[in-house]
Amino acid sequence: MKTVASHDFYEIAVDGAKNRIHLTNRGSWTSTKQIEGWLDDLAAAAKLCTPGFTALIDWTQSTGILLTDRVAEAQQLLMKAGLRKAARLFDRETFLKYQMDQVSQQTGFPVESFFDRREAEAWLDTA
Repeated sequence: MKTVASHDFYEIAVDGAKNRIHLTNRGSWTSTKQIEGWLDDLAAAAKLCTPGFTALIDWTQSTGILLTDRVAEAQQLLMKAGLRKAARLFDRETFLKYQMDQVSQQTGFPVESFFDRREAEAWLDTA
């Protein structure tokens, strides 16, 4: 696993063997200054993958987000880079999950939500 970026509000790593981006989002995103560089870091991670890659997006350390437009941009960026599918991980049903479901529905992002990391990984490992 190669770490692309690690900050207070997010961490991005790439598992080259699985052709997978691991994205961990943290805290409450209320200002673009908190995640400055996030989209660039995500683009850098996508460049380390080949088309058909997957993504595991971990929201279990997040408490809220006001920046849903940035999430939509990230989803579009990943799809243009060749994302096949993504799994979102939450610790429970929350308003944040509802928000992410709405954004993904608007962008057409190929994602499923999970509450168990092993189930999410297993789903990503399937064709």
